[in-house]
Amino acid sequence: MTERRETLPVAAIEYDRENPRIKVALEKYGDDLDAERIFFALKTASEGEQRVGSYEGLKGSIRAAGHILFPIVVIEHDDRFVCIDGNTRLAIYKQFTREGAPGDWDRIPATILTDPRQKNIDAVRISAHLVGAREWPAYEKARYLHHLRNEKLMDYSEMIALCGGRKADIERQIDAFHDMSEFYRDVVDDTAFHIDRFSGFVELQKPRIKEAIYDAGFGLEDFGKWIQTGNIVRLADVRKLPRILADPKARHTFVTGGPHSIEAAAKDLDRREEVAQGLDSKPVPVGDASILRLAKTLSRKIDEMPYSTLRHLQDRHTDDTQATLDELEALAQRLRRLIEDTSA
Repeated sequence: MTERRETLPVAAIEYDRENPRIKVALEKYGDDLDAERIFFALKTASEGEQRVGSYEGLKGSIRAAGHILFPIVVIEHDDRFVCIDGNTRLAIYKQFTREGAPGDWDRIPATILTDPRQKNIDAVRISAHLVGAREWPAYEKARYLHHLRNEKLMDYSEMIALCGGRKADIERQIDAFHDMSEFYRDVVDDTAFHIDRFSGFVELQKPRIKEAIYDAGFGLEDFGKWIQTGNIVRLADVRKLPRILADPKARHTFVTGGPHSIEAAAKDLDRREEVAQGLDSKPVPVGDASILRLAKTLSRKIDEMPYSTLRHLQDRHTDDTQATLDELEALAQRLRRLIEDTSA
């Protein structure tokens, strides 16, 4: 494989019809697939991210700069080119050209790969969007890992060499994508599907979560509904399902409640457990409290924090507030390390 840098005519560059990020969206068009539908899929996929790198945000930054910061990457076929990295940037240039937007949008900076192998193409996508500076959202990254494993039949050792990380983490991402597709995306219309719910399906893969759902007489289709209807809003609360589903009263509160019902069920269960253990009436010195009790107490303090206290922390008017924030950040780092060290 060789590569060279040129400024190419936008009209000579085709979108990547095999782009894993939008492949599912494109499949519904079948034989009617054309450039306009690809453009629409790219635009709506980026808008769904709801972040600075969204389609409209990127479009505005490119218009302001008058050019793209990172050249797109294309593979050469005779006198035509296929974009394998930068389809959204290409779509914006094509849109500017159609609209007659002020500026030079007829040509775009590009890195041209000649005679690449499939491994070269996969490496470009991975370096740009799985571990690079322009990362896709977690859901889209998992979709691509699923594509490499189940469509490209790439073995885990190759995936680890390209992406880094651990086999268990890659498996969890792939399984989460599969479950989200089958039990959430495929059962709701496009307007009700939100990719920011993905981390809930990652939590679903952790030990005992699925077992607890099955043991309580439910299935993964129920889990998808709980995510859709908002019974679970804070996705980290998925970890609470084993305790809640094992307790009849908490289970009833959660399943029959509306949005945030898992939070109400957890609070009720915590109160009843404290009463049963006599912890509600027995003050314990901070130094003697268990990790569980400290965690519950801190969580409750944060949940019940008055708005005035939040504003006080935001304003950072005193050394005390800055010290509090510094300690919370240090605690968050330690907790992340602890969770990583104890995760399966």
